[in-house]
Order: sequence, then structure tokens, then C-alpha cells
Amino acid sequence: MKKSLTIEELKERIGKPVFVVCLLFNCKEWRILNNIGFGKMNTLEFTDDTVIREDIQGKFRFFDTEVSEEELAEILEEEEKSKKKTGYETVGEGDNYFFITSYMKAIIGYAYHWNDRDDEAREACANHFNDETLTKNIARAEQLKYQLRRFAALNGGIPSQEDWTYDGNWKYFIAYDYNEQKMYVNSISKFKNFGQIYFKSEEACKKAIEIFKYELIWYFTEFEEQLY
Repeated sequence: MKKSLTIEELKERIGKPVFVVCLLFNCKEWRILNNIGFGKMNTLEFTDDTVIREDIQGKFRFFDTEVSEEELAEILEEEEKSKKKTGYETVGEGDNYFFITSYMKAIIGYAYHWNDRDDEAREACANHFNDETLTKNIARAEQLKYQLRRFAALNGGIPSQEDWTYDGNWKYFIAYDYNEQKMYVNSISKFKNFGQIYFKSEEACKKAIEIFKYELIWYFTEFEEQLY
């Protein structure tokens, strides 16, 4: 598949024709590249005195050969795919990001700077997101886990390390059957799953499902842990 030329590749084509596609007006034409402005703004200058500033270059694509409508559509589709984010990528310096506060709320962190201790601390502990909706959902899911863990501790207790070493002690946890679309209490003896909330009491586990029913349904049926 063809790819549009980068600034570095365009620098090698100064004095040569470049096939310019303007996405805004659907115009396609050959122009001779005359110069690329030096400095922070990579301004593109052509021999016909036209100039494309860096801040609007996103509306243009540049090629060394002519491209068809079908080829251009494929190129743009691939570019869109490459822009997709999981929501966990680190933002650039000076860009805003989102994080979860100690009271389980998602708020924005303004103007991210690498030399800021709070920014660095949130990045280091993975409390750093580039999408507000994802951050809110993660905060909601984490709050539910905190609530379930506390409920388990206060209602029969959470299995100890010693409990896990004894094969005769059953532990209970909340599971979801995606075929039957229902929650139920599952049990396990010695195999502990990472991040799972366990109950010593089957009754307490059933009670937790009743109390946190709607949040649990949201968690199992709607909550997406990344953007794509």
C-alpha cells in the first residue's frame, strides 16, 4: 500500500514534483517543491508561490506518484487505524491527561510536564490515561472492587494465606456466565486468580451479588477495559 511522504522524505524531493492531495477540497495536483522552511514550523513552499503551513498540513497528503480515489481511501483508513489508542498511552509534554483521585473520581491533569513530581508519580503507577470516559469507567470498576473487598472482610472475612494452603477450605467468588447471561457464586479450593475478590462464606458472596447487583451487571456486560 502507498504511504504519504514524511517531512524527511519531502526534504529529499526539493526541486522535484510532488503529487499534492488536499483532503479539505478534494483537489489533487502536481506541484514542484521549492523549499521546506527551517525551524519549528516545517512550512512547505512550492515554485508556484503556494505555501502550506505546518498547522494545516494535516489537511494534505504528499506522494511521489499519482494516487487514485480507491488508493487514497485505503491510505486514510490505515491512518485512522494507526491513530486509535488503548487509552493508556502516555501523553506528550504539555498535553492534558486524566487520572483517578484517592476518592475514586476521574479528573483531568492539566499540561503534563515530565519534570512535575505528581505527573511522574501517576505515570509510574499507571494512574495515567489519555481518555476521560475510560478513566471514569476504570474508577467506577475500581470502586466496585474496593466495595466488594470491604464487604467480604466485614461479612465472614477474606481467605488468608493459610486458608489457601489447605485444600479442604472452599473460597467463593462472583462469576458471570456469558452464555446464559447471569451471575452466580463460584467456588475454588487452592487455585487463586490474580485480582479476584474472594469470600470465606457462600452466603456473604450471595449477599454481595444482591447488594451490588447493578454495578456488577455493568462491570460484566458494559465495562470495556481499553478503547479498542
